[in-house]
Amino acid sequence: MKTITISLETPLTQTYMVHAALLAVKLLALSPLAAMTWVNKGIFLNTDIVRRAYLTELKNLAPFWTVGALYLTTTPPFNLGVSLFRIYTISRTVVIFGYATKPIPAAISDFALVTSYLITFYMAVWVIYYYRKAI
Repeated sequence: MKTITISLETPLTQTYMVHAALLAVKLLALSPLAAMTWVNKGIFLNTDIVRRAYLTELKNLAPFWTVGALYLTTTPPFNLGVSLFRIYTISRTVVIFGYATKPIPAAISDFALVTSYLITFYMAVWVIYYYRKAI
């Protein structure tokens, strides 16, 4: 069996770690961002909306963090891996701005949501395909 190592010196691994950290910071900033936006606009919505947005974001980030780390073990092409991590981060940021501040049209926010799902799905399927002999 092939031994797999993930080097912290690999540029793709570093890219993944930076994007994972950016997404964690974004998750932590969600509640204060939403609260500041609503207070500045004089809108006092139900706090349940923020809670649901936070949980939705957490439900989407957890699989990405896990599948992204597994994806690194398949030694994907550098440019593809970087592109997937960047597009995912941008997509989730667009989605969260749609939740928290509402300046983004629903169609764009929905497109970003689907894009983030497809990226996670692609990486998961690639991991399964790469390790198919273990099934």
